[in-house]
Amino acid sequence: MSTQQTQNRAPSKKSTAKKFYIETFGCQMNEYDSLILTKLLEKENGISTRTPEQADLIVLNTCAVREKAHTKVYNRLRSLEYLQKKGKKIGVIGCMAQNLREELLYENLPLDFIAGPDSLREIGQYLHGKEAGTHLTLSKTETYEDVIPTVEHHLNNTENKITAFVTIQRGCNNFCTFCVVPYTRGRERSRSVQSIVQEVQNLVDGGIQTVVLLGQNVNSYRYQDTDFVGLVKALLNHTDIERIYFTSPHPKDYPMELIELMAENPRFCNQAHIPLQSGSDSVLKRMKRNYTAKEFLSLIQRFRETVEDVAISTDVIVGFPGETEEDFQQTLEVMEKAEFDSAFMFAYSERKGTIARKRFIDDVPEEVKKRRLNQMIDLQLKRSKAKNEAYVGKTVSVLVEAEAKRSSQQNPQFVGKMRNARKVVFPTPNEKVTIGDYVNVQIDSASSVTLFGNFIGKAEKPTLKRV
Repeated sequence: MSTQQTQNRAPSKKSTAKKFYIETFGCQMNEYDSLILTKLLEKENGISTRTPEQADLIVLNTCAVREKAHTKVYNRLRSLEYLQKKGKKIGVIGCMAQNLREELLYENLPLDFIAGPDSLREIGQYLHGKEAGTHLTLSKTETYEDVIPTVEHHLNNTENKITAFVTIQRGCNNFCTFCVVPYTRGRERSRSVQSIVQEVQNLVDGGIQTVVLLGQNVNSYRYQDTDFVGLVKALLNHTDIERIYFTSPHPKDYPMELIELMAENPRFCNQAHIPLQSGSDSVLKRMKRNYTAKEFLSLIQRFRETVEDVAISTDVIVGFPGETEEDFQQTLEVMEKAEFDSAFMFAYSERKGTIARKRFIDDVPEEVKKRRLNQMIDLQLKRSKAKNEAYVGKTVSVLVEAEAKRSSQQNPQFVGKMRNARKVVFPTPNEKVTIGDYVNVQIDSASSVTLFGNFIGKAEKPTLKRV
């Protein structure tokens, strides 16, 4: 859970200013939606506050992916009940509101309104006296491309002052059986190229050096005749952004042209997230993933052969309905062959509204799910550490992102990323280093998630290569 906070801004004179507080749960798409809502509420003469106690309007922006997120939201709502009794308006927006409307409305929770991800424009009326309401219409066209967060909105939402997340596409057409997104965020639609280019260049002008392009199925982006490859080329040609990453994609939308562009232009960074979900063809079929394990490994091979030093991450679900021990072992085998640099691994849990809940029995016992997940995590952590240890003794180029958590005046340390998104921590005892610098670091040790090294010296800023 993270709290979206913005600096107080002067209210307009059209009406008495009201204060609002937004708390965000879940993915970066939700974080970006909170930035959009912040700007919309500011247009309604709202002022953002840092605590719910200061606010007239309290908004929880929620996730529907995992049950743990639901529990957090319910508990958080109950903790805010005393503020509703003081006359403050409380609302739940986002995927959970869209997917669990009945539960939210009938659980006797302190709620004045609920709204889905496509109804953010409706929230402003609650600053101006609207008592209660439900706003859950899914749109076929809404992209909020006319509501572009400023660099100040982005910077107030994170400790990383050189990286920003930009939503380019909303919704999903894949209907994977385990996923609720098509029902909470609707069908795919994409922002215009012009609006994305404008936002990214605005961010660059404000000091941002790295952008992460966001979408529920980001590499399926298409606006008129421009696909995802065309969008990335537009950003390389018409903005001065130094590094471009993207998430979350689908394996079916990785054409060879996209892989070759990553290999050819260092600004389109050599890191790819390629969700596996399962290594068993029978499970993949029940998941409706529309690829086989062999096809998936072929894609991984194309990346490894084409893109130098590429880092590949993935998502995997264990314990999907009907998963046998043989299915699980097949998944472990695919993960071993793919040699993922990192992985997000989860035990399956039913989600209301999904095809899987309607069609399949959740028949893998919880203790089996837990055992399989722990085994998978253990193997992947060992693999990730071995992959990182391959850098020991090498000198790598790092973009400095922040001071390290253990940094002190006596022992200054910084954290940054290589182009392939590997995290590097290093001390700088005798040299002044500034966030946003490029530096050379000699790696001397590694864990499963971090490289550690010694500062060698500052490096020149890379040339902005166009296409």
